[in-house]
Amino acid sequence: MTRRVYFREIYFYIICMVAIVIFIIGLVQVYDGAINYVKPTTYLTKPSVASMYSQEQYKNLTAEQIDKLVQDEINASIENEKDMAFKNLLRGVLLVIISIPLFAFHWRKAQQMWKLSLESKDSE
Repeated sequence: MTRRVYFREIYFYIICMVAIVIFIIGLVQVYDGAINYVKPTTYLTKPSVASMYSQEQYKNLTAEQIDKLVQDEINASIENEKDMAFKNLLRGVLLVIISIPLFAFHWRKAQQMWKLSLESKDSE
């Protein structure tokens, strides 16, 4: 005689698979956030930002002041990237933290359902 499979047991296994997927996504976000925090990527370059501060438009600024403004914008962009990377890192850690108990609870329940169905099969 075959073992009886309950819909509830299938549900528990599906939630376990979802928890594993959430865990993997969390790990990827942690990795990505850590890499981007350590080495942030910015697409601002000195020439591209300097073209916004032309000498004709800002006649009252010296070349050193314009260079400082350009460097400040690049630094602000890097800090923004670091902030976003840190938030991504925390989001990934949160997903990992949520997925572990989610998986553990549903796996335990699925195993209980498995044992229950085996016991009911043996008693028949």
